[in-house]
Parts: sequence; C-alpha cells; structure tokens
Amino acid sequence: MALIHQIFQRTGITPDEFWGKPDGARKFMLASMMLQIESEEKQMKEAGKSGR
Repeated sequence: MALIHQIFQRTGITPDEFWGKPDGARKFMLASMMLQIESEEKQMKEAGKSGR
C-alpha cells in the first residue's frame, strides 16, 4: 500500500483511479515507482558518502 501512497503523493492519481486501471498498467506504475524510489535512495546514500 505504501507504493500506492507514493503514486498518489507524487502524481495525484487517487487509489480508486489506480485500482481502476488494467492490471498491466498497475504493474507498470508500481514497478516504475519502485525504480524511482530506489534511485533516490541510491543518490541520497552517495551524497552522504561524499559529504563526509
């Protein structure tokens, strides 16, 4: 459910809109958000290492 929250916060797509989409579209949205969050976490870790 946390990924759906991120999708809503970042894109404005409400949960009912998300669940109303075809299965393939939902899977893509979840995977895309996971990649985005992983990328942001990696950038934060790298910034923390260079800031020491």
